[in-house]
Amino acid sequence: MKNIFYIILVGIIFSCAQEKKELPKAIDFRNGTFKELLAVAEKEDKLIFIDCYTSWCAPCKWMDKNVFVNENVYSFYNSTFINYKIDMEKGEGPELAKKYQVSSYPTYLFINSKGDLVHKSTSRMSVEEFITVGENAIDPSKAFGILTAKYEQNKMSNDEMLNYAISLQKMRINTADEVLDKLMLKVDDEWLLSLSGWKLIESFVFDENSKLFNVLNSNKEYFISITNKKTVYKVYQRILQRKMYASTNEQNETLFFQQLDSLKKLTDKARDIAILHCNYYAKANDADKFIKISNYYVDNFLTDDPETIAFIARSVYRKSFEESPKILLQAAELITKAYEMNPNDYGTVSTFAQIQGIVGNKEEAIKAGELAVKMADTISSKVKKRALQNLKELKEKQ
Repeated sequence: MKNIFYIILVGIIFSCAQEKKELPKAIDFRNGTFKELLAVAEKEDKLIFIDCYTSWCAPCKWMDKNVFVNENVYSFYNSTFINYKIDMEKGEGPELAKKYQVSSYPTYLFINSKGDLVHKSTSRMSVEEFITVGENAIDPSKAFGILTAKYEQNKMSNDEMLNYAISLQKMRINTADEVLDKLMLKVDDEWLLSLSGWKLIESFVFDENSKLFNVLNSNKEYFISITNKKTVYKVYQRILQRKMYASTNEQNETLFFQQLDSLKKLTDKARDIAILHCNYYAKANDADKFIKISNYYVDNFLTDDPETIAFIARSVYRKSFEESPKILLQAAELITKAYEMNPNDYGTVSTFAQIQGIVGNKEEAIKAGELAVKMADTISSKVKKRALQNLKELKEKQ
């Protein structure tokens, strides 16, 4: 009798352990047709989350491996949504792509049980960003589909129109400017001086030729008081950096260095200053000053920043070796340092291959080019195509 009880007890424990072990460790994508999923969504009173992918989409595969398997992600999505995954080039995919205007991958759709679009987002993103996408889908004031319907019916509050314009901007939909213009006709000075007004300024001010910039500039200390100095200065920095690139292209030395001094007052990030300063001399084709200033930043401020070192090297690799040999040899030294510091970054590896090819180190260039092709598999099909083309050109060089 004791043996039988022991066997039953072990069986129960084993069964519970198995059940616990079989809990999903990723987003639990359901099987079935889209129509069947709509019925499940109605029964469970949940939205359907659809991961729209293709077999060739590298960012889609990256999301599978790095985001959908994160515990915070799958815990939230499995408890909140009916999750569904569709290859948009097979089966019901093309029809759904047409219906919900899916043209890039990955695209994330959130559909209600009636088949209406509630929210939509695109692209590869971090765990935190992807959770925010899901949170926005269940927030009527931020859900893209709901906001689109309200916009078309002219039933939007100012804050809803603000969120809609920002969503359009993030998805690079050109109607963002149209929505912004309509919002500016609706809002008053009191709204513009609220946190919502600041959110609008932070998202849409890129130059000094706008009413929004005038609002910011006339009330700078006030906006600092309701946010913080760093956040407000970041908008001014964005405007100034655009002007500095223009000064560099025009080779207006006096104006550029005045702007550089102003930039130093807005940011203490060596990266921002170094990139623009080195770029000025590279654009001027002043090899001696480019070498001196790039070494200065690398040796004193960028000792643990391979990304910025690679960026400085990358900014000159399109130059002709015959016209700028000293600049390109310096770029080769810079990118070699960056590569040794971080050999696992695609941009660094790809740039290393390009520059080594330009300065004549063909064997090293091809080796790095082949590595870049492998790394491109985790980024996007467009990047993979470019990496293959770069490798082909490296191999064809005499």
